[in-house]
Amino acid sequence: MRILYVASDQRVPGRTGGSVHVLEVARGLAARGHEVHAVVHRAPELPALESSDGVVWHRIGWWPPQRLFRFRALATVTRIATAARPDVVMERYYNFGGEGVRAASRLGLPALLEVNSPVVDHPGSLKGLLDGLLLLRPLRRYREALCRKTAALVSPLPQIVPEFARDKTTTVTWGANVTAFTPERRSDATRHALGVPDGATAVLFSGSFRPWHGVHVFEAAARHLRAREDLYFLLVGGPEDGPATRFRGRRLGMLPYERMPEVVAAADVGVAPYDTKRLSQLRLGFYWSPLKIFEYMASGLPTVTVPVPPLTDIVRAEAEGLFFREGDAVDLAARLVRLAQDGALRRRLGSAARARVVERYSWARHCEQLEAVLQRIAA
Repeated sequence: MRILYVASDQRVPGRTGGSVHVLEVARGLAARGHEVHAVVHRAPELPALESSDGVVWHRIGWWPPQRLFRFRALATVTRIATAARPDVVMERYYNFGGEGVRAASRLGLPALLEVNSPVVDHPGSLKGLLDGLLLLRPLRRYREALCRKTAALVSPLPQIVPEFARDKTTTVTWGANVTAFTPERRSDATRHALGVPDGATAVLFSGSFRPWHGVHVFEAAARHLRAREDLYFLLVGGPEDGPATRFRGRRLGMLPYERMPEVVAAADVGVAPYDTKRLSQLRLGFYWSPLKIFEYMASGLPTVTVPVPPLTDIVRAEAEGLFFREGDAVDLAARLVRLAQDGALRRRLGSAARARVVERYSWARHCEQLEAVLQRIAA
């Protein structure tokens, strides 16, 4: 197939989960033999048109340049679609996007909407309240119109798409690059460079430090355990870089994504301490595909996280990881002490985690699922 993939608000390559997702999907579909044209946001340091990894990258902009005006890229996307002559168009959903779906509609092409964030308003949504004040709810009507124009949708959680569109929605989770993230990347030299003491269990958090990511819970657990010499805490992401001052460990700041496989593999335990109460959208359900968990697992780390579906399907208790009570730093600390004291348990959980993510949660598996939907709607 010839596929046009529209993700105009994402910069590729990049450090965010969104940019990683777009890169892996585009080159993953290309690796399966498809001709992929990917439309992403313009980056001044990169060419506007470039071919790499089997993908033709179209980097575009619009005016004004803010994401809120992404829909104004319609004319540009339509020109690209006309020239590329795709069999199918796939768009990465954004509230103020829709240019891919609308271009497909103009050209009589089937469209797939890739939904990673809610199309529906969550209870108490400020956006929904403001939309309601406009009487005709233009934002909701626009989003729902996009869903009606698509032949199919994919989403990690069907509850975040309008009810009328759920029959044509396929559940598809994210994954990990299991070739890049692997236990074989583990290195004593990297551990020493990160400051991990000999014999210590290195506990890792990686993420963008958003409030609901639970960094505050992770740090509270680390402070609770600061007297233990068998534990060392690493934080990747956030603005700070340097030794921690209130617990044993180090803040690594923002790292180039290319370094992450060796950093993750250098750890012994991965923690995803989500605090879902701090993100009101999660009242709809935990729709966020946990990239960090997939990468921990691919690197052979046991994961400690909260018992919230679908995390309980990805990481199974006592099989690939352990759960702690959400928001409870003392309970998290107890799980980390258990893993620090039991190397055999860490190895068993980590080995099982690697096997599970390779089988079910790789980007290759994700692209295989996407391919099936794309082929069906393009037929």
